[in-house]
Formats: sequence, structure tokens, C-alpha cells
Amino acid sequence: MDGIIVVNKPIDMTSSRAVQLICRLFPGQKAGHTGTLDPLATGVLPVCLGRATRLAEYVVQLPKTYRAEITLGKTSDTGDAEGRISETGAVPSLEHGRIEEVLLKFKGEIEQLPPFYSAVKHEGKPLYHWTRKGREVPRRLRTATIFEINLLQLNFEQEPHLVIEVRCSSGTYIRTLAADIGEEIGCGAYLSALVRTAVGPYRLDNALTPEQAAEMAELGRAGEIVLPMDTAVQHLRRISLKDEQLEALRNGLILKPDDRSLLRDIEESAPVRVYDRQGNFKALVSKIDQGGEPGLKTLKYIMQER
Repeated sequence: MDGIIVVNKPIDMTSSRAVQLICRLFPGQKAGHTGTLDPLATGVLPVCLGRATRLAEYVVQLPKTYRAEITLGKTSDTGDAEGRISETGAVPSLEHGRIEEVLLKFKGEIEQLPPFYSAVKHEGKPLYHWTRKGREVPRRLRTATIFEINLLQLNFEQEPHLVIEVRCSSGTYIRTLAADIGEEIGCGAYLSALVRTAVGPYRLDNALTPEQAAEMAELGRAGEIVLPMDTAVQHLRRISLKDEQLEALRNGLILKPDDRSLLRDIEESAPVRVYDRQGNFKALVSKIDQGGEPGLKTLKYIMQER
């Protein structure tokens, strides 16, 4: 079985554990997730199964959408509710308009410092390793892009908090974003809840918890929860080739199609998904220049049959 399973990861479960539970439903198949969700976060966790694991890097790069609850007037040493919470002072009187002005400052390309409790490596070990040992190590600024950021809710009835929706690039730290928003407001903040509602085309509405996936398997319907592999690369340009051309790509040869119009609008080095004449997803290729002539070089040969 090869394809993508869209898991709705429950709270207090690690991403690795969610993958293990899915693996049990497909004995003998390898599987891997495509971007860790912290245990306290819930939502969309695409799991690549079988040959689809070869496409995991493309899923990781897809934009992601989150619904984040940010508690104001307090900070956390981890940036989220798992850490040690500290009071930072009174929360100023805020209106929707003022919060929206603050959020707008984070739209576009931003720089972030990875949280001390993150998997970013220093000297071969994740930052959380050094932090737990009481050692503060240097962190490098990382660039992220916030495509959309909107205020959904502003609540002062109990603990002051706001709820935002964020669509962002891969590698964005929502914990850091929450802390930076609190700093911009002037009262401190931490991420108190997080739901990932989408990863590229994969939506929370179509995701299954591990328990729901197990129920489908018990009914003999496990295949119904596996999406085609090429759903992971639908954002890439598509071309169709003849069988003999596909055979050349499978053998690692540089393909120079007779029909040069096939290559005209393809950017050099940009991945392209390739299908046979029957509509079966076969490979990912890229355009290269070989001796002044354009050609296609195989990146990954997949061979998924419908």
C-alpha cells in the first residue's frame, strides 16, 4: 500500500506514536510523518506510507495553516503550555483594531529565533538537549513567511487570550510567533493551544484520528483512508510521456523530447511530476541544460499504478 494518510493527531500524543499506530494497520509497510506536531498540539499530520515516503520532503515544504490560542500577560520558558509559566504584568486594554494592527506587522517574511526547546541542532544535538542540561547555546535567526494572519477571537472574560489563524511557510515556529506578538503588545504571551488545520491540500475535515483509522481497518476498509501519492505534489507542473520515454527516465538517462514545446515553460531545476498516457503517476523530474540542449533528468522514479 502506497500513499498518504491524513491523521488528526490527538493531544498528548507524540507524532512518532501516531505513526506507529498507523504502521500497525499496514504490516510490513514503512511509514513516516512529514513535520512534527508537539504533544500538546493537535490536527493534521500527513503520514507517508510505502513508496510515498520518498515524497515526504515535498510534503514537509507545503504551507501550513494553524489555529492558535495565545494567552496574554504570561510567558512560558518553552513558549507553550508545557513550560514553566510566569506572570508578566497587567494586560493593556485592547480592541480588535489594535490587535489587527499588531498582527499585520508579522505578515510577510519574518525572522525568528528557534525556541530553546526545539529540535534545531547545535553540535549535532537538538537545542532541547542543551537546555535540559542547563546550558544556553547560541541560536541562529531563521527566515519564515507568514502568508495570512487573522484575528478570530479576543477574550477578556477570564484569562485574557486571543485566537488567531495563521497560514505560513514550513519552518515557522508558532510558539515564537506567540511570544513575539506578546512582546509587541507589551504584556508578554505564550502559546496555550494549537491546532494544525491544513498542510497543503490536506485538511482537518478529512483527517482521521488513529482510533478512527483502526476502526476502518477492522472493517476491511483500510485502503479507503490512503490517498494517492501524487496528492503530495499537486502543486508541481504535470506532463505526460510515452512508455519509451519513461523507460529512459527509469534507467537514469537524460531525456531530450522531440517535442521541445514540452520543455518550453518549465523552469530549470524545478521539479515536475510525470505521468504515463494512462494517467499513472510515474516520476519526478527536473529540467537541465546538457551541452546547450534542454533535457529531463529523473529526481525520483515512483511507479504508482491506479
